[in-house]
Order: sequence, then structure tokens, then C-alpha cells
Amino acid sequence: ENIPMAGDRGALCLLVLGISLCLCTGERDTQSLLGGYHNDAGRFFQPKDSSSFQLVKLGNVNVTFLDKTNLLGYDGQDFAQLGKYRVQTRMGMITSCNSANFDDVDGILGFGWANQNRSAAILKTLTQHGRPHWDIEQPASFHDMPRKFAFTATEDLGELQLGGYDPTSIAEPMQLFPMAGFAYGVNITSIKFGDTELLNFAPGHDAYVGEFDSGTTCVLLPNSTVNGSFAKSPFQTLYDRQLLGESFPLVFTIGGRTYDIAFKECVEPASNALILGDPWFRKWIVMHDLTDVNNKKMGLALRSPSYRLGVETDTQPELRSFAQFSPLSKLRANRKVRPMSLTMTGEHGSGGVDKVALQSQSRVTYNVRLSVGTPPQPMQVIFDTGSFMLAVFARPAPVGMTPILAAESGSDGAGATWRDSAKELMWRVGG
Repeated sequence: ENIPMAGDRGALCLLVLGISLCLCTGERDTQSLLGGYHNDAGRFFQPKDSSSFQLVKLGNVNVTFLDKTNLLGYDGQDFAQLGKYRVQTRMGMITSCNSANFDDVDGILGFGWANQNRSAAILKTLTQHGRPHWDIEQPASFHDMPRKFAFTATEDLGELQLGGYDPTSIAEPMQLFPMAGFAYGVNITSIKFGDTELLNFAPGHDAYVGEFDSGTTCVLLPNSTVNGSFAKSPFQTLYDRQLLGESFPLVFTIGGRTYDIAFKECVEPASNALILGDPWFRKWIVMHDLTDVNNKKMGLALRSPSYRLGVETDTQPELRSFAQFSPLSKLRANRKVRPMSLTMTGEHGSGGVDKVALQSQSRVTYNVRLSVGTPPQPMQVIFDTGSFMLAVFARPAPVGMTPILAAESGSDGAGATWRDSAKELMWRVGG
């Protein structure tokens, strides 16, 4: 059994097997010579210091991105704690990379959804009592997380709400809409700029999927007809009106309700994608509800102006039992705007979004605290709703440890099955 570590949607990421692209070891002195990665905080997961660590398979992590960033490592199994939720899971242990993209973080926490038996999605592991295809059964103290979470942000920080949303954070009732598209999207039936309709649908089309992505700095509009979906490019229509000196908010219609984005917010072109980026998260509480995996929903509610972000509900590094368990768990997310050169982007030709802010000069990332091992080792990881990759920078496994899966064992087909069925999600750094 192989653990999938990255999506294969379009050409965004490739599993480069058997090719050594190792250009760094994680040590600062080595990196200064190579010009690649060095861990600014020096926080590497130390498997030798965790009593619950198990080696799964050596040499099983080898991921290369379009900008040639390469991550190498092995698969491990240990406890991971996010807020009050502590779960035994498998994850990638990154021992080598060749890029400065990750200098100020300790790993990646992909919060996308994939329901395959061997899915690497931590969201799947957090929300059920076992992973039978991994021979994992959670301990008796385990509390499964309700399969929903919310995210919101300001110009300074973000907040991840696990297990639902905080009722005190909203200024209006939460409106739920059917989830659409490949990831966390909704059907948009209209975007108006004053009296001008931007979505001039061609016959046979009446809606277009907009995907929520907190890591995209702006709102992105298609700058093409998207294979005949529109009579005219939505972005070009907007651009023509702005050249006339007009200044209106953008008014989106979702499920018959309207949501406006202020004129001051940035709007940028993309070839095919419609992305509801950071401006949405800075105005609304955005809820992702996968309670019923056959009827997934997105939710929107205006954030209360009096709500204070970043006050965590769980500050202890480890909680094994709960006298009075409350499902909601809130985590502070540290916000950083990154130069575009420090991100990996791509756009799938069929209209599926991988990372589309191709003309942006910056990307937004949010880092949250994830603790790994026993006792817990705290780490700051990129929170990314666009992938289901869970991986941390780590030291090598203890010498002589026997892997759960023998290094020489072949694939049982799980990798191919996963690549075929996991196209609803993608690996996107920085989002």
C-alpha cells in the first residue's frame, strides 16, 4: 500500500519516482551553499523523541512542482493534534527539498477532502474512528471531529474553526449552498458591475463554478469565453466598463442571494478560473460542511464587526480526555503575504483550477499550529484547503526501525486508483 502524498490534476504536480533530485538536507550550513531550503526556526520533527512514531515506508515521498521545487522523504505514522483534536494518522516526513519556498514553515496541512480508502486526507482521519486500510483504530479517548470547518480572516490574521462555526462570529444567519466543482466551490449565476452583467452565458449555460481559496490575494475572473461558456470574457467586460471611469462593487448571485465585493478590492484575470479569494474571507465566515459526503455544502455569513479573531479555544499542547467535550475548536492562523516567486502555480486547460493567480504579484498563506508525536512536538504548518497533503519537515527515522511496508514492496495499485479518483482536489502551495 502506498500513501498518496499529492494530487495529480493536470500537470500541476508530478510524482517523480526513482529520480533523485535531492539538493538539500535541511541543515542551514548545507543550504547556504546550495541556495535552497533552510528551516528558519529549526523545528524539525524528531521521530526518535516520539514514543508513538512508526516508520511506514522509506523513500516514498518524492514530489516535484512546476517550478522544480522538489520534496523528498519517507512515510511515517504518529499522532497529530490540531486544536483539541488528536488523531493517529500517516503523513509525509520531508527530509530534503531544494527551494526556499518553505523556509519559514515546518510543513503542510492540506484540508481538502478525498474519500478514497487510502486517501491521505487528514480531514477524513479526524472525522472517523479508524482507517482500516491503514490498520489504524483510534484510542478510546478519541473524539471524532464533526466533518465541517469554517475560515475567516482580517488583514492581520486568520482563524480556523474546527467542527463547525462560532455562532458569536456571525452577524446574520449562515446560508448554505450546494458544493459545486472539483473543490470547495459554488454555482454563481450572475456577477454585476453596476447595471452591467459580467457573466453573459452562452446558450445552454446558466451558472459557473466559483471556488473559494483564501490563498488567492484577489478575486479572479475568467479572461476568456471558456470554450464557449460565455459570449464574452467576463474580465474583459469588467475592464471595458472601468475604462469608462465606472466604479461599482461586484455583486455576485449565489443560490438567489447577492453578495457584494467592494470596488477597492483587487480583481485579476485568469484564463478559465473564477476564484473567490481573500476578499471573501475578510468579509464573511466561510463554512465548509461535509457532514453528508453525498450532499456537501458551502456556507456564507457576514462576520460580526465586534468579533475578535485569533482567540484560541484550546491552548494546551495535548488533551487526551474531555470531561465536557465541546466540538468547536478555534485556532489562530498567522497571515503572510508572499512574493509570487515563492509560489507554485498552474491552471488546468479544461477549466479545473490548480493555482490560478498567475498574474498576481503576491500570494497569501496562513500558518497554524500542528503538534506531532508523543509527547507533542509543536510545528507551524501552511493551512491549505486546496490539497490533502499532510507532511512535516523531519529528521530521518531511527536507524534499524522496521517499516510497516517493506521498502522493496511494489504498489498494489492504490497510487493509480488514487490519481484517477482524487481529481476533485489538488496540491496547491500557498493557499
